Amino acid sequence: MPVVDVQRVMQALNLTEQRLGQLVKKGMPKEGRGQYDPVKCMVWYVRFLQTAIEKKFVPMTDYSFAGEREERVRLLRADADLREFELAKERSQFVATHDVEQMFTDLVLTTTARIMAIPPRLAPELVGETSRVMIQAKIEKACKEALSQLAKGRAGS
Repeated sequence: MPVVDVQRVMQALNLTEQRLGQLVKKGMPKEGRGQYDPVKCMVWYVRFLQTAIEKKFVPMTDYSFAGEREERVRLLRADADLREFELAKERSQFVATHDVEQMFTDLVLTTTARIMAIPPRLAPELVGETSRVMIQAKIEKACKEALSQLAKGRAGS
């Protein structure tokens, strides 16, 4: 293969003499002082550029690529979201899932206990009652009392 001088390689690769010197230090093939094999240099330079591009691009899960800038923006957004979450937690604007589950469990258990307490308490009052309307009224009254107690208990907590 013919060997060419620095000027022809610089012109072919669109580089300055200083940049060509930097690339030689990074491994660009050189035949001798100021002498280069243009094919070897082009092959090396293409691979060098491909490697540089691969370093700047990060593969995403959907097989697309996010540039280094986009990756930084994504990281900054995630950091900002995390800081906002921590601030909201400090201000008691967020509640842990476990606490909510515990509260609902307590509410269900209390409600169940109050409702299930109605029949034994009400049964003696209903013995001998013959009027369907009176039985219904007493049951409704007992249910409303139980619900009222639940509402007061919730307001007090």
